[in-house]
Amino acid sequence: MVSSPSYSFSEAIKLHFGIQLAKHEAMRHDVGYLLKAMSKAGVIRLEEVPLTRNSSWRIPAAEMLAAHNAVLLQGLFPEPKVVIKLFTSVTERRKYAQLARELLLEPKSVAGLVLVHKSLLDFLALLESDADLKTHKLANPFPDALPQIGLADYGGNLLRVLAAQTASLSMGDNMMLHYLSGELEQAYTCASTLVSDNALLQQYRTLIIREYEQAKEFDDLLDFLR
Repeated sequence: MVSSPSYSFSEAIKLHFGIQLAKHEAMRHDVGYLLKAMSKAGVIRLEEVPLTRNSSWRIPAAEMLAAHNAVLLQGLFPEPKVVIKLFTSVTERRKYAQLARELLLEPKSVAGLVLVHKSLLDFLALLESDADLKTHKLANPFPDALPQIGLADYGGNLLRVLAAQTASLSMGDNMMLHYLSGELEQAYTCASTLVSDNALLQQYRTLIIREYEQAKEFDDLLDFLR
């Protein structure tokens, strides 16, 4: 029986994006961390190859499309937990897609800083649909360079760059940029003072406050046990 082909992380990134992963250490780390987190969550399947000192992980051919989509989503949403939500919940995905559209396309938000092109519109349209991200390929909204490389000085984080390039962000924009960048404490600070009639922002304000309070309770428990 001929076994199905599989690919190392470096081979997959080379095939999908033409990038030599070995030349980009930060991206190599981030991609590996993301794909392993997705595997642990049961979103994608990886093959473990035992080596002398540790293990190597490979991507089965059937999971290559999902890996492609995951890396593109990481360029906009760097937190693995967010990427996992985008794969597993259409409801959550539509919320993030709406947020991404507002951040990238609304003229009064940070949108004006991004060149709008067809691949970005196609990317957002698929995110807003109920299509399975394991079987439907996302358009690449980063035709020049993936944020993981082109924005290496900002940790490969497009949202952080957008925040740094404008002084006119609303409190709601700031709250979401911090949250999607994994900066829960800063997001909580914004959420605590946010007043908005926007239903989406209200939902995320509640979520952020709840996540922060749960994290703080856990930290307090660890301090008590020390």
